[in-house]
Amino acid sequence: MIERPYDGCGKCLLGVRRLSRMKRATSSPERQREDVLTVAASVGGHIIGWADDWEVPGATDPMTRPKLGPWLRDERSPYDGLVAAAVDRLGRNVVTA
Repeated sequence: MIERPYDGCGKCLLGVRRLSRMKRATSSPERQREDVLTVAASVGGHIIGWADDWEVPGATDPMTRPKLGPWLRDERSPYDGLVAAAVDRLGRNVVTA
């Protein structure tokens, strides 16, 4: 199973999705989900949770994002890495991402 709780295996990954503008007609959340699950499976990992930030501009500091920020600030359960469909889903500024 590709989605399951943290188990300390060393490949417990957080799925990260972001959209600047959520529209009814968009399929991006589903595409991003499939991309994240594919990458997690390709490295033998599994997704322990999702940081889904909708209506959040890419220029937003990842530490202050409503869903991703708490994970980065160690306010949520442990994880071993992040998986996103593309680097710009983490943030546009390479230094902060």
